[in-house]
Order: sequence, then structure tokens, then C-alpha cells
Amino acid sequence: MAPQATVTSSVYNKYSKEIVGCTLQRQVIEHNRPVEVHRDKLRRLGASALVALWLGIMATMIPTPAASQEPKFSEFHTWSDIATIYNFSDHFRYDGDYGLRGLLTDDYWTLVYLRPSVRYSDRSWLSLHGGAALFYNFFSGEADLPELRPWVGARFVWPRLDGFNFSHYFRLELRAFYISEDPRWDVSLRARYQLGVKSPDFAIGTADAFYTLVSAEVFEDLASSDNTTFGDRFRFNIGIGKKVTNALRMELNYVFHTVRLSDARGDFDFDDHVVRLRLFYSFN
Repeated sequence: MAPQATVTSSVYNKYSKEIVGCTLQRQVIEHNRPVEVHRDKLRRLGASALVALWLGIMATMIPTPAASQEPKFSEFHTWSDIATIYNFSDHFRYDGDYGLRGLLTDDYWTLVYLRPSVRYSDRSWLSLHGGAALFYNFFSGEADLPELRPWVGARFVWPRLDGFNFSHYFRLELRAFYISEDPRWDVSLRARYQLGVKSPDFAIGTADAFYTLVSAEVFEDLASSDNTTFGDRFRFNIGIGKKVTNALRMELNYVFHTVRLSDARGDFDFDDHVVRLRLFYSFN
């Protein structure tokens, strides 16, 4: 009986220690759970506050038309473009986007553009960007207007909060329009700043890998050889995207932007509404 008693006692001691250990572990988890819940609430509260701050800043960026300007006109556009990506290394890659833009209301204006570029990033929060673009404007019954646009830019990603990535994009671009009626080149220097935020991925029903994005962008002419060209003054974008495969993703965006046309009579602003379809394809 002694050996059996010894085995029974050993088994009892083993399981009693495991029971006590599990009980202590459960007590620690229960004790820490309110702290984790509190931290999670603080993170979400901070994200909400930052989004609210971002929206407030964005609202102050909306330009107010001068009282002397003529009433604005609304036009509806469709933009479609595809962006291609080829990674030369972990830090250096080719970016190129190509697209077609036009009016839904009539066929007066159509734009075709090619915008090859390169991007360098050695930090997760910073990337440098540069390229050259050709924008070709077709006007019904009028002379076409080609534009060459070399540019450089930098993107800062900050902050990253609870899955939301905020970005600040600065771009400096030289715009050269060829005026065929004279003929001459009309050259201007323009600065752009975009404030944007991208959400973490989420699912809709059984489909996953969706995300949303919002941005506001302002444009400012720094110098110009003439005052007879046109350009954006403000742009607001809201959209939803989906990662289709590892190489392909797509976005559907609504864009509201204000375009200013300057001529001898003065400045005239036009509000445009845009439905934009974007495809992104990575070769590697």
C-alpha cells in the first residue's frame, strides 16, 4: 500500500500545483484586462480626436471665392488611370501613372496624360519622389493645349495611430504650356501640399482587404511668365479601395476640386465634381 499511496500523493501534489498556477494566472489576466481595455479606449479616443483635428484643418483649407468673381459653375468629370510599380530594390522603385479625363456634361474637353516617376525611400516615414509628365488637353473647336510638367516631391508619414496612417505630401512642379496661337511657352512654378489619411484594412461581409482614404490638397502659384493659364486651387478626395491580389488593387474616389482660370478679364473659379477610378499594378 505504501508505493500506491506515494504515487497517489505525487499525482495529487502535481495537479494541485497546476490548479494553483492556473488560478494565479487567471487572476493576473483578470487584473490586467481593465488596463488593456483602458489603453485600447485611449488609443481609439486619440485616433478619433486626431481625425477630428484633421477634418478641422481641412475645413480651413477650403478656399472662399472673392466677391468680385463671377458665379461659379459646376461640371462633372470622369477620371480613369492606372499606376504601375516596379521595384528596383528595397529602397528604389519606378512609379508611373497614365490616364484619361473628360467631361460627363459634354465633349468640349478631354485630357490624356503620361506621368512616369521614380521614388526613393530609406525610412518608413519618408519617401522622395520625382518625375516628368505630359498632359495633353483636347478642346472641341479650339487649339489643343499640351503641358510639360517636371516635378519633385516628398512624403512624410506621421502619425501612425491605431492603424490609421496620416501623410503629408509636398510637391514643387514646373508647368510649361505650349500656346500654339502665338506661338509661345507659358511657364509657371506651382507648389502643392496634401494632407491625407488611410484607414486600416477591414472586411465587408465575407470580402476582406478593403480600406478607405481621405485627403485635402491646396495649390499655390509661386511664379508665372503669364496669367492666362488655368490650374487647380483646392482638391478634396474621399474614396474606398480594395486589394484584389498581391499585385493589383483598385480604388473608387469622389473628388471635389476648384479650378481657377485667369485671363485679361481677371480670375474665375469653377467647381468640378469627379468620379475617379484608379488601378494600381505592381510587376514585382
